[in-house]
Amino acid sequence: RASARPDGGMAVPPPMRLRVAVGLKHAMVEIEAYPDTTWESAKLEACAAAGDLDATAHRLLFRGREPAPEDTVGGLGVKPTAKLMLLETEASKRERARQQQETQMEEMRRARAAEFSSSARGGKGEALGSSRSGAADAGPNATEDPIERSRSVLTERTARADALARDLEALERSVAASSGAAGALGGHAAPDEKAFAAFADACEKAVIGCDEVETHGDGDLRAARKALVTRLQGFLRRVDDARARNGDRGDS
Repeated sequence: RASARPDGGMAVPPPMRLRVAVGLKHAMVEIEAYPDTTWESAKLEACAAAGDLDATAHRLLFRGREPAPEDTVGGLGVKPTAKLMLLETEASKRERARQQQETQMEEMRRARAAEFSSSARGGKGEALGSSRSGAADAGPNATEDPIERSRSVLTERTARADALARDLEALERSVAASSGAAGALGGHAAPDEKAFAAFADACEKAVIGCDEVETHGDGDLRAARKALVTRLQGFLRRVDDARARNGDRGDS
């Protein structure tokens, strides 16, 4: 950072002051950077200036893209007039939404359990008078084990996840076929951005569908539900990777 002065000493140039728009509301913060400041260091400073945000859950964008962590401010040609943006990563937003959904579903399960318990206590006094007429009106599933019912629903969700896995593999093959020299020679078209968005949306809905399956305190059912959710979240990470490769191919 130092340069020679006429008197033989070394002069340190002042740092650039860069303006960073934080989030979609575009709240502005300022950071200081030198030409040899790495992009990772700039992101850390921007996160600190924005209120100690988690740097692992945010991206610092320049010209609409996130440079590599080891890239430098000077090497990227960043000027004081540059427009930088600090945005939460898609993975972080999904995880936050998943946690919120999980909390809401747990609250709903507790409310339903409390309501069921209250109804069961209140119905004891009417059981003798209504048992005869109720038996005639009961449907074929009236005595079905709720745990078995949840297992059946989870089996359906698993089949849906299997279908999503096949769709994802086809999407990944399409990205691979359209990249590099093989894609150019074979004339394979790159997948449309809508295909990635539609798949991610289907995965997120499948995760919510799993959260709606009640475990009724059964440990095996709870473990199976968690494993399925983890599998679906892995699909979301893979489609993000495929989308990034597809975008890199399009920019090359």
